[in-house]
Amino acid sequence: MKKVFLFGYYGFGNLGDELLCTYYTRLLSEHFPGLKIIILTGKPICWKTEFGSVRVSRWNLRQLGKLISPGDFLVGGGGSIFQDVTSKRSLCYYLALLALAHQCKAEIILVGQGFGPLSPLGKKLTKPFLNFTNIISCRDPKSLTALKTMGVTKPLLHLTVDPLWDLKTPKRTRDLSNQPVLGFFFRKGELKRKRRLLAGLHKRFVEIKLITLFPDDLLAAQKIAKEVGLSPPLFIKDLDDLNIVFSEISIVIGEKLHGLLLAAKWGLPGIGLSNDPKIKAFCQQMEWPYFNWQERNLEKLINKVVDELLSNINLVCEHLLKKTTELELKASKERIWFLQQIKEALSCPQKN
Repeated sequence: MKKVFLFGYYGFGNLGDELLCTYYTRLLSEHFPGLKIIILTGKPICWKTEFGSVRVSRWNLRQLGKLISPGDFLVGGGGSIFQDVTSKRSLCYYLALLALAHQCKAEIILVGQGFGPLSPLGKKLTKPFLNFTNIISCRDPKSLTALKTMGVTKPLLHLTVDPLWDLKTPKRTRDLSNQPVLGFFFRKGELKRKRRLLAGLHKRFVEIKLITLFPDDLLAAQKIAKEVGLSPPLFIKDLDDLNIVFSEISIVIGEKLHGLLLAAKWGLPGIGLSNDPKIKAFCQQMEWPYFNWQERNLEKLINKVVDELLSNINLVCEHLLKKTTELELKASKERIWFLQQIKEALSCPQKN
């Protein structure tokens, strides 16, 4: 029985990454019941057993080397793991994992990936390891361009959209009779500027919901909420909880990529606010306003954009529906393409 080793930033409690893991696990188990799925996870205790998959610690590479056989698959399912801004150690781990799979003669497929930012040294280190892979699909044009600029030429390169566009989520029934409520996808950092921004927005909105999708962000959110006089922040652990929160919100401001994406799927207009290039790329894709934390007159600019969105909410939502429908269609085509790649790889004789 061939095995699929599924990896990403799994098992650390970040909602977007947990949803990606569930998405690919379900997809592979439903279409290839003969494959044994092994999820490489940081904290196995966080995971429920489903789809007949097995969860093992990602940290013991020596033990993984004993498990991976020629003809197995190493599948990187979504996320922005190949970057060295937040952690150079993390990048080195993922590169070592690719090297291990290559040494064990496994097929390496990276799907729905965002690449970068990478330092000059990070690019130099990453290039040869990515050339070990068989297929790479990028979730945005900027990531694809980054690979080509780095000189990644060996794998089949493919442009796609974020896999979470293919999640089945409810469409919103909008009630415009209520007072607008602002949802703010919160991550730690930039606390001084964030405190001032939220205090100003609090004067305009009856309610602001601070939403955290990652445990490490919760403490900072609790501190800000108390200082500004907001309700305690919400820590969202699963999609059902997020859908309940979305039903009470009119518009979102986001520092979390998958928070913004899921809000868009639900029919909520949004504003990107981050120094992270992937947030900027997403907002460009969605034709949404985007600001970074170094922006002059940030509070004034965001208030102006909020006014514009709320005053034209019906037209904004109509445009949003067209955009999300387009991206969901692309994601469904990408799902079919990915499954076909696995099918073809399974049917090919093992290369020596």
